[in-house]
Amino acid sequence: MSEGRNEALLVTPLPPLKTGLATYALRVLENTLNLVNWMVAYTPGSNPSLLPPGVRSLPLNDLEEHYLPNARIFQVGNSEHCFPVVQALYEFSGTALFHETVIHHMLRHCYLERNRWEDYRRELRFCYGPAAEAVEKDLSNGNIPAAQYDRKLKKYSLIGRALHASHSAVCLNKYAACILGGSYPEGGILTIGHPLSPLPELKLPSKPFPLCFGMIGTNHYGRNLLKIIEAVKLLRVDYPDAGLILIGGNYPDELPRWVRRTGRLENEEYQSWIRILDYVFDVRYPTCGETSGSLLEAMRAGIPSIVTATGAFNNIPSDAVIRVPPDSIVQGIRSAVLLLEGRPGLRNTLSLKGAAYAEDTGSEERLLSDWKRVLQLANQPPANSDDMDSHTSISPAWHKPQAGFTRDLNTAPVTWKFSGIAELEGPECAEGALVTAWGDGTVGSVKLENEPSVISLDGRTLRFSGNGWVSNVTWQ
Repeated sequence: MSEGRNEALLVTPLPPLKTGLATYALRVLENTLNLVNWMVAYTPGSNPSLLPPGVRSLPLNDLEEHYLPNARIFQVGNSEHCFPVVQALYEFSGTALFHETVIHHMLRHCYLERNRWEDYRRELRFCYGPAAEAVEKDLSNGNIPAAQYDRKLKKYSLIGRALHASHSAVCLNKYAACILGGSYPEGGILTIGHPLSPLPELKLPSKPFPLCFGMIGTNHYGRNLLKIIEAVKLLRVDYPDAGLILIGGNYPDELPRWVRRTGRLENEEYQSWIRILDYVFDVRYPTCGETSGSLLEAMRAGIPSIVTATGAFNNIPSDAVIRVPPDSIVQGIRSAVLLLEGRPGLRNTLSLKGAAYAEDTGSEERLLSDWKRVLQLANQPPANSDDMDSHTSISPAWHKPQAGFTRDLNTAPVTWKFSGIAELEGPECAEGALVTAWGDGTVGSVKLENEPSVISLDGRTLRFSGNGWVSNVTWQ
């Protein structure tokens, strides 16, 4: 380890994976090399050669206990590339850096793609308890429109187990911190800014329309593309030469003649296209509690920004954006543009204030200040560390069964089943355990009852004989 720098682990996707978390990771690593001696555990599809010099790395699949420093930070988002990160968080625990407050899309897709229905159902049970079956039923109708289904998934965030697995958390906006903060003890959650990459030298393309409206970033249902198109169609009545530019990926092929899409771009082209816009629209609703990095890029460029009055957008200073009601996006966009076109002084103020806000929250200075706090949080034991040192609880629903046991999903709750002789080995510090068990047999010298009961035992090795079930063990 380098002198003066603490060890820390960052579990994350990396480029070329198409997720903002990958580029976010590089920004953080490049600017914090003097603060911490990093080890990066990267997800499949990542290219570790893109890491800054001196940063050690290993595939996430190779992560084992002896690689784990005290400070462990897991980047969690709603992209499928975050599924291995979340699974590692479940196993190793640490500080979760939440880019979003909803991860249901990712968990459902990845569990079902891997034919792990029971694991997905266990996630539902963990979050929603007796209501889990009703939630699954509500999501089982595949005949509803995709946009409506997207809203259903956002209704059930499915983030409970990730909160439970992390002893502290970091959020990128106050809205997300407010939603998640109740899951952590006082001082266990931080809010930090969203770093932006240094700007390269830019060569601006020609404007395809005299008045260019824009939408930036990857398209998805929550971004309300159709409503933006409808709003621009109305604006073209007043400004016939206006057009819409879609900067990013996942936009449809069939578009009006006055709409142009660029496809996914490298950073230099991406930044150049942003700077030919006259207005940018980011009207997400409902949101996943995310901070829009693409909106911050537009604001840094001084592009007047029109957003929905929802989620993290409500945390942006009121003089830096114009907010429109989420239930009136089309008319809201039109009214906002007409207002700003008629009041150039207000438009200029919006541009200047937006740029100042983005520069502050996305600066290198802010990043360094924020990440000093993040690393301090990740290195600290949880607020209830005394309890955690003397009690380590394991659950058959999530922990792998030890030799002699099998997981039984047919019991409520999920159990480890044993038949014959089986032993549970506790941590080295264990001096005893509280065991919830039942069946026909014994644990230690205690006879099991027919119904679940809590049994207090001494020692770090628990010996079971006969036939029975174990639903919880809390080591003392």
